[in-house]
Amino acid sequence: MKKCALVFMVLLAGCVSSNEPSFEINNKQFHEKQDDQGNKLFAYVVSVKAKHRDNFELDRGPNNRPSRSEIKKYIEQEHFEESSVLKLELEDQAVKLLNQELKIRQYCDNKHEVSEVLWRDLSVLLRGRCL
Repeated sequence: MKKCALVFMVLLAGCVSSNEPSFEINNKQFHEKQDDQGNKLFAYVVSVKAKHRDNFELDRGPNNRPSRSEIKKYIEQEHFEESSVLKLELEDQAVKLLNQELKIRQYCDNKHEVSEVLWRDLSVLLRGRCL
């Protein structure tokens, strides 16, 4: 039990000490149209920059081996394409950005609903309609 608590505290401390943003949004696109019944439809795409792994050379020679902390840091690098947590964070961010965009454009007078969320490698697409 004590080992689990220690591992949890170490992981939590690692998360708290990370000041680097998880991902960087590099593109936002808003598309609007009306269907045959005159309903306002929209699509909103938010994309992130690909983040490459830091170069790490394991074979530095017999006298210059990487430290355990260097190896651990390399292994724990979280990348958007591999992380469902980061994708959910982007989805939440995309909803906030969509709400701001709809307000700025004054596109949906009352309310709106997002009816579809589609994922691609580095982007999320929110489709919906005004109510």
